Amino acid sequence: MSSGISKATIVGAVLAIVVIVAITYYLVQMAHKPQSPHYPLSNIDYLGRNVTIQSQPSTIGIVSPDCAQIVYMLGLGNKVVLLDIYSKQLLNYLGVTVPSNATIISSIYPTPPLEPILLAHPSLICADAGFNYQFVEDTGTLADSGIAVIFIGGTDNTNVTGIYNDVTLVAKALGVTSRGELVVGRMGDILNYVRSHVTNAQPVTVAYLSWYNPIYVAGNSSFIGYYITVAGGYDPFTGMYPTITPTQLIIANPDYIIADDFMGNYSATLQAILSIPGINTTNAVKEGHVYILGNLAQSLIEEPGPLSVYGALLLAMILHPSSFGLNSTEIPHYISSQWVMEYVKPNLNLTLSG
Repeated sequence: MSSGISKATIVGAVLAIVVIVAITYYLVQMAHKPQSPHYPLSNIDYLGRNVTIQSQPSTIGIVSPDCAQIVYMLGLGNKVVLLDIYSKQLLNYLGVTVPSNATIISSIYPTPPLEPILLAHPSLICADAGFNYQFVEDTGTLADSGIAVIFIGGTDNTNVTGIYNDVTLVAKALGVTSRGELVVGRMGDILNYVRSHVTNAQPVTVAYLSWYNPIYVAGNSSFIGYYITVAGGYDPFTGMYPTITPTQLIIANPDYIIADDFMGNYSATLQAILSIPGINTTNAVKEGHVYILGNLAQSLIEEPGPLSVYGALLLAMILHPSSFGLNSTEIPHYISSQWVMEYVKPNLNLTLSG
């Protein structure tokens, strides 16, 4: 009987180690390998509809700008064959060229026209449940033609969690779940950046106006109200997009008034705001804190897609410029697209620069 370890035992041990290493390597590789989606794929959209997608969509239709933001951030802009004029305008601001053969529709509220959609025949359409609310009536006709429609929460969302859910939903439907997770993560990074810069800032009261007679405001239950809070402000008006009276506005006495360019030019919009009875008594007017948003600025704040985190950054810069190394005089009373691109620097990669 020999002492020590036999040659056969050593060989066996080595072979066992090799097998274990090989299996471990395989498992690690599989864990990091993107998993291909399995179609048909069932999705429960924001409206609770069970949408079955038979195969990975080869073409995409977009009927709201928040959907456009999601699709392009997922890297699938090359599949877009139909989109709305507002999405095209936003993409142009960001330096994205829309394919010349894509169908452009100009009317999307409360529902887009059916005929151009049928002609373009995208495999999947993304729609905003809050904005395109009548579009659900056409989903049966579209399904009969082999066109699936998925509704995101969109303008019904009350906070960023709803927008995260929208991104995840669309990413799953398009078979790029991991990309959706990446977009959500980057959105969170930008919001954390904003929060970290306004942590020690004194909160200010903000009235966000979209019309003046009657007065429409964002309200603290809307996603805009949520972003105002993230930006170090407070929206004193209850609900989602309520109508308020001049008296309610005067009693709230906002420190800042931020408004859409609802009259189409700065001078006319400012004049309309200043025509509200008693407005001159508010802190906002007395301290020169009335700001009007140009198209791109308005898109970032009012369109509840991934780029809305830049809207939160823009709001924070307006309300607390010193927190971002800016002098209050560097914040123009009309926030043009040029100013936004220079200072906020929105981009489809959801990165911060400068």
